[in-house]
Amino acid sequence: MSIVFWQKETENFIDSIPLIRPANYPDGTMGPPSWLNNFAQTLPAYQKGQLAFFVTDPPPSGVGNRKPTITLPPQAKQGGVGGNASGSGGRGSQGPRAVISLTLTISKVEVHLAYLGNPQDKTVASPSTDRWETLNVPNPTTVDLVQLAATGNLSSLGTTALAAGRYTEVRLYVTSASATLEDGTVVTLTIPGNNNIVRVVRTFTIVAGQTKKLTMDFDAQHSVIKTADQYILKPVVAKLIEN
Repeated sequence: MSIVFWQKETENFIDSIPLIRPANYPDGTMGPPSWLNNFAQTLPAYQKGQLAFFVTDPPPSGVGNRKPTITLPPQAKQGGVGGNASGSGGRGSQGPRAVISLTLTISKVEVHLAYLGNPQDKTVASPSTDRWETLNVPNPTTVDLVQLAATGNLSSLGTTALAAGRYTEVRLYVTSASATLEDGTVVTLTIPGNNNIVRVVRTFTIVAGQTKKLTMDFDAQHSVIKTADQYILKPVVAKLIEN
């Protein structure tokens, strides 16, 4: 079933795969409850690298060059990729609303391991696998995306030892969100659906003995949707940057 992820190696997108595998745990998540229970914890150090994970929202000066990908959650959409927000239960979507603050509370971050070892090295077999690993992220973690845009800073979500190999997906679980509108009104955002997952399907590789920096680049100004009776969080991720 995971092979559907590998077909989109060069593209960033959110929840564009209609078929979502059943959760592995009662709380609706896929990875272990703690990074201490990861598969990587069973491996010797020479078979592991490090993933340093960040979120940000670049300063407004860069907005003109940013092309948001596809939004989420899937329950907020109707039909296929890029649907509107009316499927969430609100009616009469009025489109994105400008905000001066957008605060997300993140309870968990997971990554999907598809191949062990170095898939680029054709001289060594890279066995396929199908595992979810949990990142070492403080729970809960709260970030203000607009503040990050104002300062140009990154918000670190920690560094985690992971098995060397190819990973195909990143998931953030958002438990709550609020926004401050341009007139100063603070609103609680509705997060459609039950799982509240921000998903980006894109491959990246962890190399043994090295640290990979991965940054999820949000677009806060396109992530709050006003309907007739509520404000909806429909996160937009412009990029997933690997370096």
